[in-house]
Amino acid sequence: MRRLLPGRALLAVLVVLPTTLVTASAGAASAADEPKPRVQSDEPVDREIELARLSYQNGVRVVFARDEESGDWGLREDGQVERNAPLVDDRLGMLAAYLSITPKSVPVPRELLAEPAPGTPTPPELAGRTIVPAPVVADDLAVPRGGPATAAITTCWDLYWNSYHWLELPGYPQPSSVYHPERAYYSSSFGGMAMYSHSYLANCGGDAARHRIYYRQAGNYKKHHDYQVPSWHWQSVKKGSVHRYRKVLYDGAWGDTRNGRYTG
Repeated sequence: MRRLLPGRALLAVLVVLPTTLVTASAGAASAADEPKPRVQSDEPVDREIELARLSYQNGVRVVFARDEESGDWGLREDGQVERNAPLVDDRLGMLAAYLSITPKSVPVPRELLAEPAPGTPTPPELAGRTIVPAPVVADDLAVPRGGPATAAITTCWDLYWNSYHWLELPGYPQPSSVYHPERAYYSSSFGGMAMYSHSYLANCGGDAARHRIYYRQAGNYKKHHDYQVPSWHWQSVKKGSVHRYRKVLYDGAWGDTRNGRYTG
């Protein structure tokens, strides 16, 4: 259960343009603390095309994207342990999630309109919104009211999902003299193919923790997420669009919280 505490507003300037942003903000995290993609030549990553990059006054960053090769949609949230918590109700589709966490003044990337399944009613929240080509970039947004983490913080022992397929809390598995706690979770272990992978990693163990997500195509697992999550940061990721065999892989330290599930 997350602890609810009063949020601290940051002084900020918001400028939204269809494809670029000029912004200044107070209290922004340094570049060294940002979660960074990790690319290895022996294990390429499906290229993500960013549709929207959003940052909030409580320090949470949210990215909507689509994979170039697989066509899967992606939703990534990044934040800091004991400072903030995920903003998105990831039971929502990508378009509905975007509309739920952005004010009407922020444009909607045109590509997201193709995300809902054919026949899905147009969300009423789309009325009056400006539609623009991607990417949309918006900085220093107010934390949306009524969401799952309004004015909330997350600790090392909080879960993202109460109904989950896996959970590892800090201290498990036990550290050893040569400690490489790599752990994989396959959708085949939880009913077979899945439409979406949902994965949450909170790093409270020191060195950067590695967070990887895969989908299977033509008998092989292909990677479409590979990030290093710094110490005392968390990352939540949703990836998917169609039924596939999927895999989530962690490599970190004894202090990690790992929580996830497959849906659809």
